[in-house]
Amino acid sequence: MLQGILAFSFNLNEKETGEIEPEFKPIQLVFSEKKYDETNYSELLVENDIFATFYQHTTGLFGVKYDYSNFYTGKLKETPYQIISYFKQVADGSQFLTISVFDLDDELELFEDIIKGMGSRLTDVFEKLAKARTSKNLEDITNINIRLKNELKFAMFQVDRLMSLDNLQKVALIYNSKLRLEILNMLRDFPKSREYLKDKIQKIKPTANLDVLLRPLLELNLIRRDWIQGEVDDETGQIKNQGEYLFLIKDIMLVRVPNENLLNHLEEQKSNIFELYQENITEYFSKYDPFEESIEDKQEIASMLLNPDVYDFFLLMRNNYYPKDKIPKIFSEFAVTEVLINNLKDLDILTEIKDKEGRDWFLLLTDIKPITIFPEYLLPKIREAYKFSINYQVAKKAYDLLELTYPEKVEF
Repeated sequence: MLQGILAFSFNLNEKETGEIEPEFKPIQLVFSEKKYDETNYSELLVENDIFATFYQHTTGLFGVKYDYSNFYTGKLKETPYQIISYFKQVADGSQFLTISVFDLDDELELFEDIIKGMGSRLTDVFEKLAKARTSKNLEDITNINIRLKNELKFAMFQVDRLMSLDNLQKVALIYNSKLRLEILNMLRDFPKSREYLKDKIQKIKPTANLDVLLRPLLELNLIRRDWIQGEVDDETGQIKNQGEYLFLIKDIMLVRVPNENLLNHLEEQKSNIFELYQENITEYFSKYDPFEESIEDKQEIASMLLNPDVYDFFLLMRNNYYPKDKIPKIFSEFAVTEVLINNLKDLDILTEIKDKEGRDWFLLLTDIKPITIFPEYLLPKIREAYKFSINYQVAKKAYDLLELTYPEKVEF
């Protein structure tokens, strides 16, 4: 959960004696819960952590007199949260710091694009705020502060939308993550212990949280976790191979399918674009093979499904079609409709058709659906792994779980 986004300006506060008292002065603070406000935000983000974050951004910056900005991701030391922060130094030397505070079990990678998008817009806000402060124009300062607060609120709104993913987006979460795909690939061989997976994943990314990575795989009922008692070593008398193991019970693919609902609707309505639309779909799927589609293409689709504006439009187009000049205004105020549409066309998800009157229409060329697969290929792999890598208890549990869960289905 995103606890809050807090924007500060860094002031040196030079005294008459020449001494300097550096301070981070709050500009705008927005919170997800009412328990925090301007009087007690230090319970969420203490001064020492603010300065520590500032130093992370500005190490090696001394002497730079021009525009500069960067991002930092890390954990706070004095409160149990993690952050994504944005630092901006404008041309006159004014410095600003915006810190987004998340719970420790939040997956920051999922929200990085939103926070970076916010940062790119705040660049303009902070530059204008610095100029307004220099000219001491109170009206401009007030208006810019209002815009700043709205930017922070909008970013919180976007993050909140990504906190509640449907099942299709949870599949996208798997395909959009190299670490989750690595876990899936390891479990496609044979069951692995939790410690084994943790060790392998943290060698790739030391800060990776295995429980967070496993979450969508568990929620979609693709894997099961179970405790294995282990066995006594005849030589040492110690118990070995004991612990939690993870078992793949369903595999999953992210594939394209024809938009049958829209096809049927256009045929029933005797639409003058039905035949053209049908031709486009037939041409595309005559060449499409889900097993030949690259993992990079699937990751691009997954990224699209995790963009709130794009996903809303994708869901709308599943059962609708619109002329180019009548696209519904369902996007956020910061989304550029033309760019969004072009991105979907480049991914072969959206197609543009000109009717007999010369009017351009947008329709969904390919729908995106996950397909769950019973991992029958695991059976010989488990037998082979029993000879060298896993003990009897793990092998038996793997077979039992595959038999037990065979009838289970995941709804999308």
